[in-house]
Amino acid sequence: MKKKLSIGKILTQVFLIIWLLVCLFPLYWMFTMSLKDTNEIFGGNVVGLPTQWLWGNYANAWGSGGKVSIYLLNSVIDTFATLLLTSTLGFMCAYGLLRMRWKGQKAVFTYILMGMMIPMHAALYPLTEILLSLTKTNWALIIPYTAFNIPITILILSGFMSNIPYEMEEAACIDGSGIYRTVFTIILPMMVPALITAAIFVFLQVWNELLLATLFTTSAVRTLTVGIQQMSGQYQTDYGSMGAGLVIATLPTLVLYMCMSGQVQKSLVAGAVKG
Repeated sequence: MKKKLSIGKILTQVFLIIWLLVCLFPLYWMFTMSLKDTNEIFGGNVVGLPTQWLWGNYANAWGSGGKVSIYLLNSVIDTFATLLLTSTLGFMCAYGLLRMRWKGQKAVFTYILMGMMIPMHAALYPLTEILLSLTKTNWALIIPYTAFNIPITILILSGFMSNIPYEMEEAACIDGSGIYRTVFTIILPMMVPALITAAIFVFLQVWNELLLATLFTTSAVRTLTVGIQQMSGQYQTDYGSMGAGLVIATLPTLVLYMCMSGQVQKSLVAGAVKG
Protein backbone atom coordinates (compact mmCIF):
# COMPACT_ATOMS: atom_id res chain seq x y z
CA MET A 1 0.00 0.00 0.00
CA LYS A 2 1.16 3.47 -0.84
CA LYS A 3 1.81 5.70 2.11
CA LYS A 4 -0.14 8.94 2.08
CA LEU A 5 1.89 12.08 2.55
CA SER A 6 0.37 14.40 5.10
CA ILE A 7 0.43 18.17 4.70
CA GLY A 8 2.84 18.40 7.64
CA LYS A 9 5.36 16.07 6.00
CA ILE A 10 5.13 17.95 2.71
CA LEU A 11 5.69 21.28 4.44
CA THR A 12 8.63 19.80 6.34
CA GLN A 13 10.22 18.53 3.12
CA VAL A 14 9.71 21.90 1.42
CA PHE A 15 11.23 23.70 4.39
CA LEU A 16 14.25 21.37 4.43
CA ILE A 17 14.82 21.85 0.69
CA ILE A 18 14.67 25.63 1.09
CA TRP A 19 17.04 25.45 4.06
CA LEU A 20 19.45 23.32 2.03
CA LEU A 21 19.47 25.89 -0.77
CA VAL A 22 20.06 28.68 1.74
CA CYS A 23 23.03 26.79 3.20
CA LEU A 24 24.50 25.99 -0.22
CA PHE A 25 24.10 29.50 -1.63
CA PRO A 26 27.20 31.00 0.11
CA LEU A 27 29.34 28.19 -1.34
CA TYR A 28 27.89 28.78 -4.81
CA TRP A 29 28.39 32.54 -4.53
CA MET A 30 31.98 32.16 -3.32
CA PHE A 31 32.84 29.74 -6.15
CA THR A 32 31.34 31.93 -8.87
CA MET A 33 32.99 35.00 -7.37
CA SER A 34 36.37 33.28 -7.65
CA LEU A 35 35.91 32.99 -11.44
CA LYS A 36 34.95 36.61 -12.12
CA ASP A 37 36.87 39.85 -12.33
CA THR A 38 36.19 42.83 -10.08
CA ASN A 39 34.21 44.70 -12.74
CA GLU A 40 31.81 41.81 -13.24
CA ILE A 41 31.36 41.24 -9.50
CA PHE A 42 30.32 44.86 -8.95
CA GLY A 43 28.81 45.41 -12.40
CA GLY A 44 25.44 43.79 -11.89
CA ASN A 45 26.33 40.10 -12.20
CA VAL A 46 26.71 39.45 -8.49
CA VAL A 47 24.83 36.16 -8.28
CA GLY A 48 24.86 34.81 -11.83
CA LEU A 49 27.39 32.52 -13.47
CA PRO A 50 30.56 34.17 -14.82
CA THR A 51 30.46 35.41 -18.39
CA GLN A 52 34.12 34.35 -18.63
CA TRP A 53 35.45 31.61 -16.38
CA LEU A 54 38.70 33.13 -15.13
CA TRP A 55 40.59 30.12 -13.77
CA GLY A 56 43.66 32.34 -13.74
CA ASN A 57 42.37 33.85 -10.50
CA TYR A 58 43.43 30.64 -8.75
CA ALA A 59 46.91 30.81 -10.25
CA ASN A 60 47.18 34.46 -9.22
CA ALA A 61 46.02 33.75 -5.67
CA TRP A 62 48.25 30.69 -5.32
CA GLY A 63 51.38 32.32 -6.72
CA SER A 64 53.08 35.66 -6.38
CA GLY A 65 49.88 37.70 -6.48
CA GLY A 66 48.26 36.27 -3.36
CA LYS A 67 50.83 33.90 -1.81
CA VAL A 68 48.01 31.59 -0.72
CA SER A 69 50.36 28.62 -1.04
CA ILE A 70 52.58 30.05 1.72
CA TYR A 71 49.60 30.93 3.90
CA LEU A 72 48.15 27.45 3.39
CA LEU A 73 51.41 25.80 4.46
CA ASN A 74 51.57 27.93 7.61
CA SER A 75 47.95 27.13 8.47
CA VAL A 76 48.58 23.42 7.98
CA ILE A 77 51.66 23.54 10.24
CA ASP A 78 49.87 25.48 12.98
CA THR A 79 46.72 23.37 12.82
CA PHE A 80 48.30 19.93 12.81
CA ALA A 81 50.87 20.83 15.46
CA THR A 82 48.02 22.09 17.64
CA LEU A 83 46.01 18.91 16.97
CA LEU A 84 48.97 16.72 17.92
CA LEU A 85 49.64 18.60 21.15
CA THR A 86 46.01 18.96 22.25
CA SER A 87 45.22 15.31 21.51
CA THR A 88 48.30 14.03 23.33
CA LEU A 89 48.13 16.33 26.34
CA GLY A 90 44.33 16.20 26.51
CA PHE A 91 44.29 12.39 26.51
CA MET A 92 46.93 12.07 29.20
CA CYS A 93 45.31 14.76 31.35
CA ALA A 94 41.85 13.20 30.96
CA TYR A 95 43.19 9.81 32.01
CA GLY A 96 45.00 11.22 35.01
CA LEU A 97 41.98 13.25 36.09
CA LEU A 98 39.34 10.54 35.65
CA ARG A 99 41.00 7.16 36.14
CA MET A 100 43.52 7.88 38.89
CA ARG A 101 42.75 8.68 42.50
CA TRP A 102 44.68 11.49 44.17
CA LYS A 103 44.00 14.38 46.50
CA GLY A 104 42.49 17.45 44.84
CA GLN A 105 41.53 15.53 41.72
CA LYS A 106 38.08 17.10 41.28
CA ALA A 107 39.35 20.58 42.12
CA VAL A 108 42.04 20.39 39.44
CA PHE A 109 39.54 19.01 36.92
CA THR A 110 37.16 21.91 37.61
CA TYR A 111 40.01 24.42 37.46
CA ILE A 112 41.10 23.19 34.02
CA LEU A 113 37.55 23.24 32.65
CA MET A 114 37.17 26.82 33.85
CA GLY A 115 39.65 27.68 31.12
CA MET A 116 36.78 27.43 28.64
CA MET A 117 35.21 30.47 30.32
CA ILE A 118 38.17 32.73 29.58
CA PRO A 119 37.83 34.49 26.19
CA MET A 120 40.89 35.11 24.07
CA HIS A 121 40.33 38.86 24.30
CA ALA A 122 40.86 38.78 28.07
CA ALA A 123 44.30 37.20 27.64
CA LEU A 124 45.66 39.43 24.87
CA TYR A 125 47.89 41.57 27.07
CA PRO A 126 49.67 38.73 28.91
CA LEU A 127 49.93 36.79 25.64
CA THR A 128 51.57 39.80 24.01
CA GLU A 129 54.15 39.97 26.79
CA ILE A 130 54.88 36.24 26.55
CA LEU A 131 54.77 35.69 22.78
CA LEU A 132 56.36 38.90 21.54
CA SER A 133 59.71 37.20 20.95
CA LEU A 134 58.07 34.34 19.01
CA THR A 135 56.13 36.34 16.42
CA LYS A 136 58.49 35.26 13.63
CA THR A 137 57.86 31.56 14.32
CA ASN A 138 54.85 29.26 14.18
CA TRP A 139 55.09 28.73 17.95
CA ALA A 140 53.51 32.16 18.48
CA LEU A 141 50.19 30.58 17.46
CA ILE A 142 50.73 26.93 18.33
CA ILE A 143 51.26 27.64 22.04
CA PRO A 144 48.10 29.73 22.67
CA TYR A 145 46.00 27.54 20.35
CA THR A 146 47.02 24.49 22.37
CA ALA A 147 46.42 26.19 25.70
CA PHE A 148 42.95 27.45 24.78
CA ASN A 149 41.83 24.11 23.30
CA ILE A 150 43.05 21.71 25.98
CA PRO A 151 40.00 22.31 28.27
CA ILE A 152 37.44 21.46 25.56
CA THR A 153 39.53 18.44 24.53
CA ILE A 154 39.59 17.16 28.13
CA LEU A 155 35.84 17.75 28.45
CA ILE A 156 35.06 15.73 25.31
CA LEU A 157 37.46 12.91 26.19
CA SER A 158 36.25 12.70 29.78
CA GLY A 159 32.68 12.03 28.61
CA PHE A 160 33.88 8.98 26.67
CA MET A 161 36.43 7.80 29.19
CA SER A 162 33.90 7.75 32.01
CA ASN A 163 31.98 5.03 30.12
CA ILE A 164 34.95 2.65 29.97
CA PRO A 165 34.60 0.05 32.77
CA TYR A 166 37.39 -0.11 35.33
CA GLU A 167 37.34 -3.90 35.10
CA MET A 168 39.30 -3.72 31.84
CA GLU A 169 42.21 -1.98 33.54
CA GLU A 170 41.99 -4.29 36.54
CA ALA A 171 42.15 -7.35 34.28
CA ALA A 172 45.18 -5.90 32.48
CA CYS A 173 46.86 -5.21 35.82
CA ILE A 174 46.25 -8.81 36.95
CA ASP A 175 47.86 -10.02 33.71
CA GLY A 176 50.96 -8.01 34.57
CA SER A 177 50.42 -4.99 32.36
CA GLY A 178 51.93 -1.72 33.59
CA ILE A 179 50.08 1.57 33.58
CA TYR A 180 51.67 2.87 30.37
CA ARG A 181 50.98 -0.34 28.49
CA THR A 182 47.40 -0.35 29.77
CA VAL A 183 46.84 3.24 28.71
CA PHE A 184 48.35 3.02 25.24
CA THR A 185 47.27 -0.51 24.25
CA ILE A 186 43.85 -0.78 25.89
CA ILE A 187 42.41 2.65 26.67
CA LEU A 188 43.82 4.61 23.72
CA PRO A 189 42.34 2.38 20.96
CA MET A 190 38.93 2.67 22.60
CA MET A 191 39.26 6.46 22.68
CA VAL A 192 39.86 6.90 18.94
CA PRO A 193 36.28 8.06 18.20
CA ALA A 194 36.52 10.61 21.01
CA LEU A 195 39.91 11.83 19.80
CA ILE A 196 38.51 12.27 16.29
CA THR A 197 35.58 14.26 17.64
CA ALA A 198 37.82 16.50 19.73
CA ALA A 199 40.24 16.92 16.82
CA ILE A 200 37.44 18.14 14.54
CA PHE A 201 36.31 20.74 17.05
CA VAL A 202 39.88 21.94 17.52
CA PHE A 203 40.53 21.92 13.76
CA LEU A 204 37.54 24.14 13.00
CA GLN A 205 38.48 26.64 15.70
CA VAL A 206 42.18 26.83 14.82
CA TRP A 207 41.76 26.80 11.03
CA ASN A 208 39.35 29.77 11.09
CA GLU A 209 40.99 31.75 13.90
CA LEU A 210 41.79 35.38 13.05
CA LEU A 211 42.41 37.46 16.17
CA LEU A 212 45.62 35.85 17.45
CA ALA A 213 46.83 35.19 13.92
CA THR A 214 46.56 38.91 13.16
CA LEU A 215 48.44 39.99 16.28
CA PHE A 216 51.18 37.39 16.60
CA THR A 217 52.32 36.63 13.04
CA THR A 218 54.65 38.31 10.60
CA SER A 219 54.62 37.93 6.83
CA ALA A 220 56.79 34.79 6.98
CA VAL A 221 54.35 32.81 9.16
CA ARG A 222 51.06 34.42 8.19
CA THR A 223 48.05 32.08 8.09
CA LEU A 224 45.26 31.81 5.53
CA THR A 225 42.75 33.94 7.41
CA VAL A 226 45.17 36.85 7.80
CA GLY A 227 46.65 36.43 4.32
CA ILE A 228 43.27 36.55 2.60
CA GLN A 229 42.24 39.53 4.71
CA GLN A 230 45.35 41.41 3.61
CA MET A 231 44.69 40.67 -0.05
CA SER A 232 42.31 43.62 0.20
CA GLY A 233 44.32 46.69 -0.78
CA GLN A 234 43.82 50.26 0.34
CA TYR A 235 43.05 51.60 -3.13
CA GLN A 236 42.49 48.50 -5.29
CA THR A 237 41.45 44.92 -4.60
CA ASP A 238 41.36 41.91 -6.88
CA TYR A 239 38.16 40.35 -5.58
CA GLY A 240 38.35 37.46 -8.02
CA SER A 241 41.70 36.33 -6.61
CA MET A 242 40.39 36.91 -3.10
CA GLY A 243 37.42 34.66 -3.89
CA ALA A 244 39.83 32.01 -5.18
CA GLY A 245 41.76 32.24 -1.92
CA LEU A 246 38.53 31.80 0.04
CA VAL A 247 37.67 28.68 -1.97
CA ILE A 248 41.13 27.21 -1.28
CA ALA A 249 40.78 28.00 2.44
CA THR A 250 37.30 26.44 2.60
CA LEU A 251 38.10 23.19 0.80
CA PRO A 252 39.89 21.44 3.73
CA THR A 253 36.94 22.12 6.03
CA LEU A 254 34.44 20.78 3.49
CA VAL A 255 36.52 17.67 2.86
CA LEU A 256 36.87 17.08 6.59
CA TYR A 257 33.13 17.41 7.10
CA MET A 258 32.24 15.07 4.24
CA CYS A 259 34.69 12.42 5.47
CA MET A 260 34.04 12.69 9.19
CA SER A 261 30.44 13.87 9.63
CA GLY A 262 29.15 10.32 10.22
CA GLN A 263 31.95 9.60 12.68
CA VAL A 264 31.22 12.76 14.65
CA GLN A 265 27.52 11.93 14.93
CA LYS A 266 28.27 8.39 16.11
CA SER A 267 30.86 9.68 18.57
CA LEU A 268 28.54 12.26 20.08
CA VAL A 269 25.78 9.68 20.51
CA ALA A 270 28.20 7.17 22.01
CA GLY A 271 29.57 9.74 24.42
CA ALA A 272 26.11 10.78 25.53
CA VAL A 273 24.84 7.29 26.35
CA LYS A 274 25.58 5.86 29.75
CA GLY A 275 26.02 2.18 30.46
